[in-house]
Amino acid sequence: MGLFTGIATLPLAPVRLVGWVAGVLAEEAWQQEFSPAAIRQKLRIAQRELEEGLLTESQYDEIEDQLVEQLVAAQREGGGTT
Repeated sequence: MGLFTGIATLPLAPVRLVGWVAGVLAEEAWQQEFSPAAIRQKLRIAQRELEEGLLTESQYDEIEDQLVEQLVAAQREGGGTT
């Protein structure tokens, strides 16, 4: 970025900062909710709740089906990482 461009776009710096922060927060939210590791953790929790009698077999099956679909989609999109 040249000196003139830097000076001319200086008033937009707060907007660029907000955009960057929003991007970082969105990525972190995705990691906590939809990453393969997060989905596997949810599967482990559902399994434990089934074993403790907090879920019925049909409730567990429904949760498992949804989470496996999410896991397959996340691995496809993310290249199978984590």
